[in-house]
Amino acid sequence: MHTPAPTLKQKFYRAMKEYLGISCYLWIIFALFVLYKSVLMSEQGIPYVAQGVALFNALALGKVMLIAQELHFAEHFKEKPLLYSTLFKSAAFALILGVFKVLEEAGVGLYHGRSLSESFASISGGTLKGIFVQLLLLAILLIPFFGFSELNRVFGKDKLRRLFFVSRQDVPNSPAK
Repeated sequence: MHTPAPTLKQKFYRAMKEYLGISCYLWIIFALFVLYKSVLMSEQGIPYVAQGVALFNALALGKVMLIAQELHFAEHFKEKPLLYSTLFKSAAFALILGVFKVLEEAGVGLYHGRSLSESFASISGGTLKGIFVQLLLLAILLIPFFGFSELNRVFGKDKLRRLFFVSRQDVPNSPAK
């Protein structure tokens, strides 16, 4: 039996759910980076402007990730064990997000009349080591996201969501039944 192709409205709804999920995950990561930085620098209070910037970055970079996924970016290990595809996607997307962060800082710096070297100094302390550590942290923090999305791809679109967010008694073929 052939299922009808999704309508434009259904495609839009699915894409918006995916975009919001990606953006929320990124916002949590970026907000924690801001909070951690404020703790390390012994700042008093939560820097609300920085949290707003984290939200804006999450929304912008969430769109970048969604587009990259639609273009099948980083799917070299699609048929290999899930560990390979999960780790590769985490590293590749961390690199993409890092490149966009560098471009963003350069653009903001130029807009405010700063040189490129002054703009880059605000990224992870301005050192290659700082940038590498931030990319490594981001790649590790993306592992659960891509692990979940890879499992979702293998098991089917809604199976994992139902297992995580619906009572197991309501899920067909669940061991809880």
